[in-house]
Amino acid sequence: MGLNPIWVEELVARLLASCIQVSPQTSEPYTLLVLDDRLVLNLIPIPNTYKPEQLIALQLSYQNRGLLLVQLWADIWLSKKEQVLSRIQSLLGKNKRLHGRKTKITTLDQAGADAFLSAHHVQGSVKARYKFGLLHAGELVAVATFSGTRHMPRRGPEHRSAELIRFACTAGITVIGGLTKLLKHYISSVKPNDVMSYADRDWSDGRGYTSSGFVLEEVQEPAYLYLDPLTLNRYFPNRKPEQSSGLVEIFNTGNLKYILYL
Repeated sequence: MGLNPIWVEELVARLLASCIQVSPQTSEPYTLLVLDDRLVLNLIPIPNTYKPEQLIALQLSYQNRGLLLVQLWADIWLSKKEQVLSRIQSLLGKNKRLHGRKTKITTLDQAGADAFLSAHHVQGSVKARYKFGLLHAGELVAVATFSGTRHMPRRGPEHRSAELIRFACTAGITVIGGLTKLLKHYISSVKPNDVMSYADRDWSDGRGYTSSGFVLEEVQEPAYLYLDPLTLNRYFPNRKPEQSSGLVEIFNTGNLKYILYL
């Protein structure tokens, strides 16, 4: 599977089919799409000559105008099309809304969490200590995964911190209050002193975290990665395969670290 401009044509066709207004915007050297006059996609080809600071500055320029700009890399579209479309529809407020009070909390095993998150989260799933979901009419509509607690003596002799690792809803559905409901369940069960999480700056300005009571703790620097253009697998430098010929160096725009103090 190659990384070529055909992916842009496919993306635009899928957006239009989803009744999303698409307006190309000229801004050399970038390929920008404005969606419903509310969301901007920066379409990033591979390879390219961009620098992280350029993309961050571009994102901040739109943020100052009240618009979220998403950095959409070609490999992410090609490997996660349905998840990308679902996330875009959610950001545009086009999802069906389901109130969290109509759902029931359930505990999941790793396989169940993996299956849901692989289908509905752009970043897929990773191993987690605690996995909880929300059921509506017997169907799983949201999942959150968490770490165990970690002793943080610099914050106090008994202070224990935990991490919210992933949260996602079923494609096409936004569970109102779903994250808060799962967070409260986790906190009452595990009793950490704080919960931290990361917002991917390629996709988020962190507003979802602040609305849930999290406080911005740190803006983390961009990270360089390696992409296999044949498999579309991404690797951090310390996990790069021994047979690494043909890999393309790429990067992200960093993370926003948030903490919910309890």
